[in-house]
Amino acid sequence: VATAFLLAPLSPTMSLTIPDLSTSTTFVTSAVDGFGTCVASISTPIASVTTVVTDQTTAATSFITTAAASWPSQVFSVGMLLAGALLLLYGYKMVRPVNFVAGCYLGGTLSLLLLNIFAPTLTSCAAIVATGAASGLLLGFLCALKRASMLTLLGLVAGEILGDVAYKTFLLPLGAPEYAAFFCIGFFAVLLAVLVGQVGDFSVKLVCSFFGAYLVLTNSLKLAAPYVPSPYGDGLLAFNAFKPELSNALAKSTYTTLIGSPYVYGPAIALALLTALGTYIQVKSLKADESLESLIRK
Repeated sequence: VATAFLLAPLSPTMSLTIPDLSTSTTFVTSAVDGFGTCVASISTPIASVTTVVTDQTTAATSFITTAAASWPSQVFSVGMLLAGALLLLYGYKMVRPVNFVAGCYLGGTLSLLLLNIFAPTLTSCAAIVATGAASGLLLGFLCALKRASMLTLLGLVAGEILGDVAYKTFLLPLGAPEYAAFFCIGFFAVLLAVLVGQVGDFSVKLVCSFFGAYLVLTNSLKLAAPYVPSPYGDGLLAFNAFKPELSNALAKSTYTTLIGSPYVYGPAIALALLTALGTYIQVKSLKADESLESLIRK
């Protein structure tokens, strides 16, 4: 059987039957809808509790929104500054929770699809819900343990898309057979999965450091501006309002260009330094956490 499978692609008469988008969408939707129907049928008490919680949450949110409208703007600036500091120093800790949520979704969806394929006549809601929930939690837990899991999966998906585009754009016009698409898609899928798996975690740290540094810097300038004598106080806000046009971003003029004023390029340099510092701290912190985990396992 294995030999026949390997030799099958060499046949010039091979034809691939790929379902259209509508058929694929209907198949996936039916599997997920079946899970939702089962949950709705056995979760009446949960639904009642959820309704109460939702009502209370809505009331609390409305109260907080009304009260917050009277707060000074500095309160929000301080809150954003603290959020930026957390993102700058501890952004790398977001990977595992995100991996867990994504793994739960992926595991639950895959289990429901497999049930729809191999057990299409299964009608026991208890079995369907238990299988979907258990598979989702299991894969979510495994993805949370392995930091690079979701990043590798994203690289795999991106590689499949890139390989398909490369085949249709470059190989198909040259008369390449259909089975060449498998090799093209497989090559790019493995390549990007390895690359993203290796550098993706560092990219997360870098991106978190950048956005954290930006929040810290812009809100610090916003808080400091009222206490700085004019006209310097207004100048501190130039970076916050800086929206350059690519055609004149580097032109020497006023606050509207990158190098036109120290109130713009100064914070820009500080942003770059803070981003580098935050990335360095996160890399060191992750290594320390991993070392601690390895000691605990021993």
